[in-house]
Amino acid sequence: MTREITARYTSDSPQLEAGVDGEVWALAPELAIDRNWRGDPAPKELQTSVRLLWTDDEIYLGFVCAFTELDIDDEFDAGVERYALWDRDVCEAFIRSPLEPAVTTYKEFEVAPTAQWCDLLIDRAHGVQDWEWKSGMRTAARIDREAGIWQAIMAIPFSAFGIKPTVGSIWQANLFRIGRVSGERNYLAFSATGTEQPSFHVPERFVDLRFAG
Repeated sequence: MTREITARYTSDSPQLEAGVDGEVWALAPELAIDRNWRGDPAPKELQTSVRLLWTDDEIYLGFVCAFTELDIDDEFDAGVERYALWDRDVCEAFIRSPLEPAVTTYKEFEVAPTAQWCDLLIDRAHGVQDWEWKSGMRTAARIDREAGIWQAIMAIPFSAFGIKPTVGSIWQANLFRIGRVSGERNYLAFSATGTEQPSFHVPERFVDLRFAG
């Protein structure tokens, strides 16, 4: 069965600092990112879920991630974009709106357990990876070391896509997580990319992102 990502509409903008435990998040279905990029079961130590909400102005992605070890920056400024954030523990969303000119163009968004962030404009056909592009995304995150859980939220304005969805709109997307178990990096994907080596940049493996009421 083909997987699908559903974002649920809310008129109440989630408070990022409240975390994914906030009451409004219960409106959105919980999606499991439970496979690696090849499609094999992910380690239980990296249990990962995500919920998506949208308002008139933004789409919100709330990740909850189990961990036994963390690979994060010790010193950072979460207000400044962190280039190559994908080299550390991170959750990612690749999103293609109907305005994209080709299947190979899309937007990439990342958030770390530290709330550090990165956003890029991608054009695979022409080798473009523009990290100087700015979406205006906002982030928040928290780490509960005792529970072995970190969670993070991205809030991405629809102005980054140049279009706003309506109820029933269908875009394309894929969701990812990178984390470590026993020092080994694991690459999790909502929709497996199936490449020989770990790679998330396979737009042909994006699935429907449905904006529900």
